[in-house]
Amino acid sequence: MSELIEFPTVEVFERRPQRFRVEDFDSLEPGAALERVKGLWPRSGLCFVGGPSMSGKSFWTLDALARICRGEPVLGRRSVQAGCLYIAAEGAAGVRKRIKALRAKTGPLGGAFQFIGQAPNLRDADDLAELRDVIEQSKAELQAAGHDLGIVCLDTLSASIPGADENSAADMSPVLHALQGLAAELDLLVLVIAHTGKDETRGLRGWSGLLANADGVIMLEAPDGETRTGSVLKVKDGLSGDRFAFVLERVVLGLDEDGDEISTCIIHETDAPEARRPGRRPSKAGGTGDLILSAFGRVLEDKPRPVKAPGAPPGQSGVSVHDLRQTAFLIGVGGPPPDAPSDASEDERGRLERKWSDQRRKDFQRGLAHLLEDKTLRQEGDLIWLVKSKARATP
Repeated sequence: MSELIEFPTVEVFERRPQRFRVEDFDSLEPGAALERVKGLWPRSGLCFVGGPSMSGKSFWTLDALARICRGEPVLGRRSVQAGCLYIAAEGAAGVRKRIKALRAKTGPLGGAFQFIGQAPNLRDADDLAELRDVIEQSKAELQAAGHDLGIVCLDTLSASIPGADENSAADMSPVLHALQGLAAELDLLVLVIAHTGKDETRGLRGWSGLLANADGVIMLEAPDGETRTGSVLKVKDGLSGDRFAFVLERVVLGLDEDGDEISTCIIHETDAPEARRPGRRPSKAGGTGDLILSAFGRVLEDKPRPVKAPGAPPGQSGVSVHDLRQTAFLIGVGGPPPDAPSDASEDERGRLERKWSDQRRKDFQRGLAHLLEDKTLRQEGDLIWLVKSKARATP
């Protein structure tokens, strides 16, 4: 009787679909520019609406999302109609009242606007997995009702990252990647409402990588009387600098058990300060100035330099022009590098690169001149310091 030979077991693994695709330089073409709101928010990506407390950022965002559910313009820009999912991670009871008041203004949205009143923990893998499942479920429900889920709004970032050090790249980078991953995997815009820090001129609170990696940033400012104002700080591959304003109108929803009024607010758009004549674009120098002020706040914290100049207060700190310029370039002054035609020669590519480099230096100088002219900043030699706080620079 022959001896039975045992062969080693060979494990068969199912081959994963290939995620990476190699393309050739000579035939590479730009992809379709798909936008949720033209010139403001992409179809898929990560954007922020920031501002200090009482600036009206959630009121404004709710109104903007309701507009998108109806396919109406946002800040005068055409939107592509889509449904949204709003996650009230902070102050859910107040958001419920705001939505009820907004519904009275807009009318029903036909199931295009969904709501979650519990806070996710973006630092917890299980919570992230469950959140992704819930978003997919919402997407399926909206599709069944004839809507495409286009936006998931998270209100607010800080309430969704318990225990995190918001200034730490180690804590915040995984959160950023998780939000970007949700946007890419589910093909939607993740819109995050965030706070500013104690120094509002530094913009979004915490790690600078949030602003650097965002596809769009809108910043609202501390209220000046009844008027709330804001600006479009960053539009990836687009123009920023637009200013807008609104007031909050009180709405009575009913009476509580004690007979006291239950009230909230809705927004009413109004003219922005320093409004320009109809048909003219917002000042590019003004928009660049806002970016420069944001860069100034970051450099001042990381690389402060003592100012010893005539008229400077004792103990005044400033920043070097070089550091300010480099940080301003990093967060968007001058726009992205140019895309050369696929058949461009090396000399042509070099020419385009030099032209772009020269132009962004000119943009920086014009924005800086704008701030020096209105005495927001002062410069002596290589040093620049803040003379007066400027609300429009909150971002």
